[in-house]
Amino acid sequence: MTLQLHGKAAVLRWMHAGFYLLLLTSAVRYLLSHGLDEQWVLLLALSLLLTCVYAGGSMLLAQGRYAGAWLMAVLVLWGLLAFMAPSFVWCAFPLFFACRHLLRGWQASVCLIVVVLVMVAALARLTGGPDVALIVGPVAVAALMLAVYNRIEQESLARQKLVDELTAAQAELSTSKQREGALAERERLAREIHDTVTQDLTQSVLLLEAADQLWDAEPASSRAHVTQATRSVRRSLVEARNLVHNLTSPQLDHRSLTDALRAATADIPGLHLNVTGVEYPLSPEINHALLRIAQSAAANVRLHAGARSAVLTLSYLSDGVSLDLFDDGRGFDPAAAETHGYGLRAMRQRAEQLGGTFTVESQPGDGTVVTAWLPLQEGA
Repeated sequence: MTLQLHGKAAVLRWMHAGFYLLLLTSAVRYLLSHGLDEQWVLLLALSLLLTCVYAGGSMLLAQGRYAGAWLMAVLVLWGLLAFMAPSFVWCAFPLFFACRHLLRGWQASVCLIVVVLVMVAALARLTGGPDVALIVGPVAVAALMLAVYNRIEQESLARQKLVDELTAAQAELSTSKQREGALAERERLAREIHDTVTQDLTQSVLLLEAADQLWDAEPASSRAHVTQATRSVRRSLVEARNLVHNLTSPQLDHRSLTDALRAATADIPGLHLNVTGVEYPLSPEINHALLRIAQSAAANVRLHAGARSAVLTLSYLSDGVSLDLFDDGRGFDPAAAETHGYGLRAMRQRAEQLGGTFTVESQPGDGTVVTAWLPLQEGA
């Protein structure tokens, strides 16, 4: 719409300039041809009146009012001038555009017919009688100018439509990106909560339930379960506060990835940590992802595997770092677990978002191997 308004304003400026120029040229030509004869005062008065009406109407048009009434007044004054001095007939050319530009439908048609009739009558008076060429000429000129104007208007409308479509597409793209960003942030928060707070709270519930069952029979074991559940809840509280503040891993604030992995898996019976290769610094994103994947995989071992032993291996390779967790537990169907559960999907998303891979090898009764590989980021 803005492009169309700018184009319309430009057409109006050129139309007004052309009318003033032709009006002045016609008046000068009359004076040069006829001199100060008996009707030059009347012509001068009509020319000045037409100029004032045209100028005043131009200001009204800028406000979008009285286009039809103004144009009819201009045509009447111009018609009088053209009959008195046919030189003024050339002002018809900007008036053709004015009729087509300012009016629509039958009003535009009536004004165009009036302009053509005035041209024919004025030229016939100049030549002393009607002539076929004088009739065909103005009609042909009017048709040509209308064809040119219609073409320009169609192109302008097509450009405006294209601009509107592009604007709508950009707005839709922006909305879509915002929506995708919100969904991605929700997924990230869900992974963070699942891999930290949810796992610790699940363990705490199981420990408290076990303590409740052993409360009378084995007070010492029950107390140990409560103590362990308390530690797990405190750890969940730290993670929850961390999620609220900056969503980083507090385990990595002042320690290496190896130390953080050892602390995160210390409460899993029978789990052993191995580190292979020459340790080198990793980006915070890779450290965070590997820690969360290890926490989630270790929690699955603790809660579901029923394993006697497990081995967590962190391997520093030339092109990336690999994290493997093997357990000799009861195993499961990876496809079904990833379809109906969230933990495996969250681990896979973490690895793939950093350009890595994630695999799970398991079957019922045959243990499980979880592997995550992350490539070194550029510049590491």
